[in-house]
Amino acid sequence: MYWQRRRDLEGGKELGIWLLTDGEEVIQELYVESHEYRGGDFDVYTASPEGEWDHKGTFDTVARGFDAAMTYISESEYPVERQQT
Repeated sequence: MYWQRRRDLEGGKELGIWLLTDGEEVIQELYVESHEYRGGDFDVYTASPEGEWDHKGTFDTVARGFDAAMTYISESEYPVERQQT
């Protein structure tokens, strides 16, 4: 299994999306979301395919939100998929 960044799904308030997949099936989703449009900060969430959400934290900058997401991934037992060039 591996984490895959899905830039094709990003946009609007979703600034970063990674999917944990076994190659065919999504096991978990990880999001960095902006709430700037309503005067808020940046949140990091995970979600299961069953629709269970887990708030991982609120951050005052987008960089801190992405740092938290990357920490979550690095602390998981699965690597990030290497992009082919």
